[in-house]
Amino acid sequence: MFDRYQAIKRTLIIILIVNLSVALSKGIYGSITNSLSLTADAFHSLFDASSNVIGLIGIRLATKPADTEHPYGHWKYETVAAIVIAAMIFLTGIEIIQSAIERFMVPETTRVDIFSFVIVIGTIIVNFITTIYEQNKGKTLESSILMADALHTRSDIFVSASVLVSFIGILLGVPILDSIIAVFVAVMIFHTGIEIAHESIHILVDTSVIDPAKIKSIVNQIDGVVDSHKIRSRGQYNKILIDLHIMVDPEISVHDGHDIADKVEKTLIEKVPGVRDVTVHIGPAGHPECEEY
Repeated sequence: MFDRYQAIKRTLIIILIVNLSVALSKGIYGSITNSLSLTADAFHSLFDASSNVIGLIGIRLATKPADTEHPYGHWKYETVAAIVIAAMIFLTGIEIIQSAIERFMVPETTRVDIFSFVIVIGTIIVNFITTIYEQNKGKTLESSILMADALHTRSDIFVSASVLVSFIGILLGVPILDSIIAVFVAVMIFHTGIEIAHESIHILVDTSVIDPAKIKSIVNQIDGVVDSHKIRSRGQYNKILIDLHIMVDPEISVHDGHDIADKVEKTLIEKVPGVRDVTVHIGPAGHPECEEY
């Protein structure tokens, strides 16, 4: 587990350096050319870097071992960090919309040249490579932080592409397109924030992650299990917790019942990817209080 978090940490540091470089190049040239859409895109990249920092903090907290106050561990701090990233994304979108409204009210001249296109196209290529790298790492390491951050970085590709459209509009004598594209950038940012928040909230409120029928079909094939019910699951794809009731022959010994429960636990951990802990309640088959409800 520690090696996993170290790998996530290294990935976030690499992405942080890339995002800072991209934000700096966009920001400097956006200020020089007075391009609102490019400056907005620079802010988006800067918040990409900020989300990397939050991710590093979240991973640091998530690696802390279980203690008396946190008997289930601190792994949800990784999800909390993803929620914070989503909140920062929303704030970025609000700031960009405010700037766009101001530009609508007081138009300013924007200069576009060949270097404007070179910088934006270059950052699109960098973001594309970064997104693929981070998504692959997120899937391999089963990290909600990396997957959330990859979504954030992916939105940069569409945002930067829209900036190119605004540049074309300026060259064609339609400068107001710069402000319109800035609003579009903000909408893309909001969409990314909603995606991240939606998935993270599901984890925090313990939404079911595995179809109970799938678990039931596995458990009911285990020797000694008459039936199973009251099946629940929660967590995230790399740390799933399951609890369920199984019914066994009421004539067997406590020792045999315990062995069957152990088989249920080991079987689910082996056959269902991501399962880390299984709690099994044993009840006598046919007993009225053990009927499914």
